[in-house]
Amino acid sequence: MDRIKLKVLGLSYSMSPYGAYALILADEQDIHRLPIIIGMAEAQSIAIPLEKLQTQRPLTHDLIKSLTDRVNVTLKEVMIYRLDAGIFYSELLFEASGEEIRIDSRTSDAVALALRYGSELYTTPEILRKAGVLVNQEVRERQDIHSGAVNMEENALQGYTAEELQQMMNEAIRSEDYETASKFRDLLKNKEK
Repeated sequence: MDRIKLKVLGLSYSMSPYGAYALILADEQDIHRLPIIIGMAEAQSIAIPLEKLQTQRPLTHDLIKSLTDRVNVTLKEVMIYRLDAGIFYSELLFEASGEEIRIDSRTSDAVALALRYGSELYTTPEILRKAGVLVNQEVRERQDIHSGAVNMEENALQGYTAEELQQMMNEAIRSEDYETASKFRDLLKNKEK
């Protein structure tokens, strides 16, 4: 299976009343962005290793890593292998005593674990074609998007290209989050002026 290596760029607040965030992934060449809508708890679990923060007590993903470390199991890689009706499907590839173990996972959990293990993250060319956003050179050179968890308020969304906003609006529509979709639509209209 063809695959494309990804990196985690950060998180952006989606302006949803439900506290949703967009996990922003990018290909190695930094040409495409792959936004994935996740919840607040999932965003927190991803932000902690991105920002290299320590929690007083282990979160669930920290507990999983501690347990697997104890029994000599490691996460080799994460594969985002399917996109269906706006939902991303991922698989964890663990190695235990030379044996590979594949486990289905929510993509947010898979990314949270990959960050803790320092594991590689991949997707298929088809998913990147379907859901990826092609970004221009100016966006690639911006420093703020590469700094871990990006604090995104409405003003910060002004820096996104029309294509990126269109993709996020489409994702919000697929998730039936019409209020957020209307905010992205308004930002797109302002960009056209």
